[in-house]
Amino acid sequence: MAHPNDPAAPAAPAPERQATFKSAVSTSGIALHTGNRVKLTLKPAVAGSGIRFRRTDLPGSPEIQAHVRNVTDTRRGTTIQENGAAVHTVEHLLAAMNALGLDNAVVEMAGAEPPVGDGSAQLFVDLIREAGIVEQDVPREFITLDRPYWYSQGETHVVALPDSVFRISCTVKYNATILDTQYLSLVLDEKSFIEQLQLARTFCLFHEIEYLIKNNLIRGGSLDNAVVIKGDAILSKDGLRYPDEFVRHKMLDMAGDFFLLGKRLKAHLIGIKPGHPANVELARRIAGLVA
Repeated sequence: MAHPNDPAAPAAPAPERQATFKSAVSTSGIALHTGNRVKLTLKPAVAGSGIRFRRTDLPGSPEIQAHVRNVTDTRRGTTIQENGAAVHTVEHLLAAMNALGLDNAVVEMAGAEPPVGDGSAQLFVDLIREAGIVEQDVPREFITLDRPYWYSQGETHVVALPDSVFRISCTVKYNATILDTQYLSLVLDEKSFIEQLQLARTFCLFHEIEYLIKNNLIRGGSLDNAVVIKGDAILSKDGLRYPDEFVRHKMLDMAGDFFLLGKRLKAHLIGIKPGHPANVELARRIAGLVA
């Protein structure tokens, strides 16, 4: 029995609460791969509903749940599809939602792909802050791991280890002088995302451009929204934003792709030359969709 003069035991921390937007907010712009101008509106959603995309340009405004089970394509971006409708390149918006603490939202789009902005997540961070965030009276749910998960193909390796936080460690190397080995490790939260990842832009190697165009990709791509590497030269509107911008963008993509688990992940993600196909395959394994 505790002595009456003993200090009281510290109270257990209150459980984290789910969150959604305070108000609706809209923007419009050019989409990276389709090249179309798209209007996008972020709207509040009820607790427990997750992130849902709504195609307002299609009959009946079909909805697509942002979940790894709905991923249908991972070529140079992550595509989700449900109810006869698809949305392409969802990873940058989902990364911003993950980092800034959104659990439930409706993303209305009058088109098949969000605006690309400058190729980073800054457009979506600014939009989320404009809408504001409000807590909901329902505890936040997490996915935790009781064992390691991994996936490898060629030079790409991705691993998820048990952890008490969401941590990403990433290494990239593309055998080009300007793309020497880059490595970074971060506990991902709003502060680290804003300070370390949000400005990192999508990029490609110069020799990849012909392939991307032939496959009807990057129709809206330009040096205003992407970085192109040609040997030792960096082709972009304003040079590099970080000395290691490429590994940071890969980490940004991982933050978005793994938010497709539908709940917040507590794990240490380790990526060596990761990409959307490997990210999604590992997420499927964590979700129990594949052995």
